[in-house]
Parts: sequence; C-alpha cells; structure tokens
Amino acid sequence: MVGGLFLIIFILTYFFIIMRPFKVHEFFYALLGVFALVLSGILSFSEVGKSLLSFDNVQPYTVLIFFLTFAVLSTGLDRFGFFKFMALKCVKLAKHDGLKLFKYLFILSAIISYVAANDIVILTLTPFVLCFAQYTHIDVKSYLITMFIVANTASIGQLTSNPTNFIVASAFNLNFLENLLVMFLPTVIGLILIYFILKNIFYKKIDVKFHERRVDLNKIITDKYKCGVFFVTLILLMILFAVAPYFNLQLWFVSLACTLLAVAVSRVSVVSLVKKLPWGVIGLVACFFVILSGFEVTGMIDKLEVYMVNFMQWSGFVGFSIFTGLTAVSCGLFNNIPTTALLTAITSEWTTLNHELTAYALIIGSNVGANVTIIGSLAGIMWMHLVKNTKQRINWLDFTKYGLLASVPFVVVVCVIIYLELAIINKI
Repeated sequence: MVGGLFLIIFILTYFFIIMRPFKVHEFFYALLGVFALVLSGILSFSEVGKSLLSFDNVQPYTVLIFFLTFAVLSTGLDRFGFFKFMALKCVKLAKHDGLKLFKYLFILSAIISYVAANDIVILTLTPFVLCFAQYTHIDVKSYLITMFIVANTASIGQLTSNPTNFIVASAFNLNFLENLLVMFLPTVIGLILIYFILKNIFYKKIDVKFHERRVDLNKIITDKYKCGVFFVTLILLMILFAVAPYFNLQLWFVSLACTLLAVAVSRVSVVSLVKKLPWGVIGLVACFFVILSGFEVTGMIDKLEVYMVNFMQWSGFVGFSIFTGLTAVSCGLFNNIPTTALLTAITSEWTTLNHELTAYALIIGSNVGANVTIIGSLAGIMWMHLVKNTKQRINWLDFTKYGLLASVPFVVVVCVIIYLELAIINKI
C-alpha cells in the first residue's frame, strides 16, 4: 500500500517536472513532490534531512557542493565573457564557412564539456548559437543538436564533467587519475566517430556561406584579471583532482577550497555572482535525492535490486554492453541524476558484473542517456526552454532520432575500447 502510494507520487512528480504546466520552474514541482511524501507520511522531516546526508552509499551533500562549486567557476567565466569570447573566436576562424563553423563549434563544445562540465556547454553556448541565428541565414538547428550531443558524450571523459560521474565515483571509489587515463582514448575515438556521423547527417544544412557582424574580441572579456583567476583555478582543479587520492583528500573538498580561494583572490562581487547561480537546478537536484529516499523507506529499492539481478544474468562484455544500454535508456526516460543515484545504490555491491565494468557502464549510460530524450538531463529540459523561447523549433522525435544515430555507435565503440583496456591491465 505504502509502496504503491509512493510510486503514484513519484510518477506524478516526474510528469509535472517534465511537462512543466503553467511554465513554473521544475524545482517548484519537485518541492511539491517532497511535501506530498511528507504529508502522506511516507517520509518524516528527519528523514528528509537524512536523505541529503546519505542515500545508500552516496552522500548527496557532496554531490550538491561539487555541483555548486563548478557552477560558481563556470558562472564567473560566463559572466566575464570567457565562453562568449571562445564562441565568437570560432565564428571568426570559420571565415564565413558553415562547415568550418560546425567543426570549431564541435571542438569547442567537446573541450568545455571535458574540462568544465556538459551542462556549462549547453547553458552558455546555446544562447550564443541562438543569437547567431538572428543575424545570419544559417539553419542553426543542426548546430544546436550537435552541440548538445557532443556535450553529453565528451563528458564521459572525466569524473568532474557531469554530476552523475561524481555520484558513481563516490560510490565505487574510482580514482580520478586512473579514470582519466582509461577514458581518454575511448572518449577521443568516440567523439571522432560522432563528428563524421553528424557531419554526414547535417551536411546539406551546414555546407553554406554566412556573414556575421563585426565584433571587437578585445572588448568581449569584461575583466581579464578576474577571468584569469577563475580560468587558472579550473585548470588547477584538474591537477589537484589527479593527486588528491594520494593525500586522502575528497574531490568535493578540494573543489570547495579552490573555489572559495578563487572568489577571495579575484575579489569578485559575491552578491552578483550568487544571484546568477542556477539555484533552481541545485534545488531540483536536492529534491531528487529526497524523493529517491522514498525507494529506501518503502523497501522498493530491494524489490528493484532483485528484479535487476534476475534480469542481468550475463557477464563479461555482453553484460557490460547490456547494462550500459539499460542505464542509458533508463536515464533518458527518467532523468540521469536521480536514475544514476538509484542504479548506483542498487549495483555498487553487485557481483554479477565486474566492479569496474559496472561503474563505467553507469558513467557512459548516464551521460549518453541525456541524448536519448530531452528529459534525460536537467540541462536538456532547460535547453528546450531556451530554444522554445525563439523561432527555432526542434521536434522531440527528431531530437531522439539524431541522438540515437550518434549515440548508439558511440556506446558500442566506447564499450569495446574500455573492455579491452581493462582486460589489458588485468582489471577483468
């Protein structure tokens, strides 16, 4: 009875988050879901607090801090004009050639997603591409979809590139440097494959000449000193993340310390910076963890685990590939952050699949799942809202079609390479 009531509240909450009636922010509906669980007696106020401290072997508060710190650095870089500068630089280098612009935007999206985060690519470059469409005759749908797909595939490369990666890393104790080395080759080869697939799909639409307004790039970055501090901090974090395990330092702690230092050294206005942070998204993620705790309280998580163990009877490469695909589809249907947290809680002690294979299957699936449907990630939902506010129209079915055409070959190639790498270093 309690389990059934929880599932009803769970499904209704997700329905409202996805459909967003009355154009109210998703966080509002997630908060309503939390209140419904409390008022129905499924969760107590104390359990709501505990759910942010621990969900099985995942510590939600560390995920929230990690997400927040990277949001601060990325928001700062965006505010000082860094991402706009990079995007306009790509336009200038393209020299009125749509194919070159496609290539440069592809590379820029991949680099930012790999170094910073996939959400940052989507939320900062999308407005630029939409703005670019206003004074050129290019059909920017091809560029928008490409940028989105690339952001959600390049992000498999680092534990810091997606909150879902951090969730998996925390539960499976993945080493930052080891993961970086294992994932580098499959990420690069997978992206090269996607480049040629998308270029072939959109060739007729991007093989055009365009004219753009002249812009003085020297005036784009509003404060070079502050921008430099935030950029150096971001690079420094990558180095510190690699050595942190050898000093028993948690990644979220390193990220928090460096971000606070960057804010202090740059002397940036904290109030103006805080105002621009995506608080609605942060609140939405927090509510997701609270709602997911209902699976533990009602015992639904144990039933799901039994079902998945019975379903996953394969091992080796077949089991690895199937679980990766299952994760991607599940994340695409139910959003990658809550789904990854739930699947991580269920599988972190699995013996059906190798420990490393399970972790990498979750990472790949949670990132690529965002390309399966618009609702597969928080950034996807916000991306669609940004696009809808313009004259651009992207059909949900077309988005899924392009996402699958690029992502399925990507997953196959990445899974093969990772499996071979782990076999060579005797991890399987």
